[in-house]
Amino acid sequence: MRILFWIVTVPFLALAGAFAASNHGPVTLRLWPFPFEAEVPVFVAVLGALLLGIALTAIWFKVTGIGGVLARRRIARHEKALEEETRRLKRELAAKAQSGIASLPAAPSGEDRTKRLIAAGDG
Repeated sequence: MRILFWIVTVPFLALAGAFAASNHGPVTLRLWPFPFEAEVPVFVAVLGALLLGIALTAIWFKVTGIGGVLARRRIARHEKALEEETRRLKRELAAKAQSGIASLPAAPSGEDRTKRLIAAGDG
C-alpha cells in the first residue's frame, strides 16, 4: 500500500511543480457579493482549489464514516461484555462442579423431544 501511495504521489507532485513553474501570470479572484479582490498567480488559484477540494472530501468522508466507527465501537463493547459473561458463567459452572452440585440436566434426545411434541399436539 505504501508503494502505491508513492507511485501516485510522486508523478502528481512533479506535474504540480511543472504547472506552477509555467503558470506565473496573475489572475484576479473575486467572490460575489463581497467587494474583496485578490490577485494571485494562476498556479496558486488552481492548486489552492485542488487542495481545498481534497480537504473538503476528506472532511466529508470523515463525517459520513463516523456512523460506522460508532457502530464498530458499540459492537466491540457488546462483544467484550458477552465474553466477560461467558467467562463468569464458566467460573460458576466450574465452582459448582467442584462443590459436587449436580450438573445441568441433559438435553432431551431427538426421540424424547418428538414424543413430547406429538403429545402436546404440535407435531
